[in-house]
Amino acid sequence: MTELSKNLQSIRAARGLRQQDVADRLGISRATYANYEAGQRSPNNAMLMKIAALFRVRVDDLLGFQADESHLLPEEISLLERFRQLPAAKQEFFSRLVDFELQENLKADDKKASFSKK
Repeated sequence: MTELSKNLQSIRAARGLRQQDVADRLGISRATYANYEAGQRSPNNAMLMKIAALFRVRVDDLLGFQADESHLLPEEISLLERFRQLPAAKQEFFSRLVDFELQENLKADDKKASFSKK
């Protein structure tokens, strides 16, 4: 079993999806996707990008390349690891929440800046 096949299997399972669900969303047969997970076939680059987009991960994550996270604090690494275990819908929810909070902070900073100019 390749690193890619292990990652495909674990990410799909973490998202609560069946092989057929993933295959349908990718527009391929379940057998083709099952072969990816079994390491008997490798997806081409275009398919890798489709799979990564579907799972909301980077192609590097699928292939098992580890980012250098040494610049992160231990609590940031823990938060990232826990986030990656969430189903896609929950990841989307928290991503939107963070985006909203960042926008609110920008608005507050803009108000402070314009007030201090007066």
